[in-house]
Amino acid sequence: MTVDRATPAEGARLRRPRWRDPRLLVGLVLVLASVAGVVALLTAAQRTQTYWAAARDLAPGSPVDAAAFVPAEAQLGDVAGLYLSTDRPAPAGQVVGAVVRRGELVPAGVMAPVDPARRRPVGVALAEPLPTGVGVGDRVDVWAAAPKKDGRGHQPPERLAAGVEIAERSEEAGGLGGTATTRLQLMADEELLPRLLDAKTSDARITVVPALGEG
Repeated sequence: MTVDRATPAEGARLRRPRWRDPRLLVGLVLVLASVAGVVALLTAAQRTQTYWAAARDLAPGSPVDAAAFVPAEAQLGDVAGLYLSTDRPAPAGQVVGAVVRRGELVPAGVMAPVDPARRRPVGVALAEPLPTGVGVGDRVDVWAAAPKKDGRGHQPPERLAAGVEIAERSEEAGGLGGTATTRLQLMADEELLPRLLDAKTSDARITVVPALGEG
């Protein structure tokens, strides 16, 4: 009678791995590490932060109180620093430099302290680029060309004010290779403010030039 017996090599191959087998332990560690990494990524992607949002439409140049802001949850990723976080108190007592619609997050650069001379920052987009070297603290003359009534072009420009201080300058890249737009925050006094706001709402072409003898 013949009896089949497994050779020692076959027995070793068929033997179940023990839980103390180093290869099994390494495999378990790798699986657990992979699961932990996926969980961490999902948690980070879903993590939100609280920012200040406008409780109502905020108009340029208008002072605001704490009731003008409400907390709002958002996940902004790399652009989180561009908006006001509730880590700091709401900017009550400051003025708004650009339109912020109700429910929109408040950009970090749109609020400014009340000026001792009672000037207010007003944001404008320029029709022409600024000369190199002109920036914050410099003074410029502000010109505006109102659109013609027939909608074809603009009227000759008129000077709105002289020696207006620049409070902020930024560049906005144009889409699809377009020309970049220069945006300024201009410190407008009580006389200039309504004229500048009227130029903005009427789609006038606003241009600034360095003021002679100012700096």
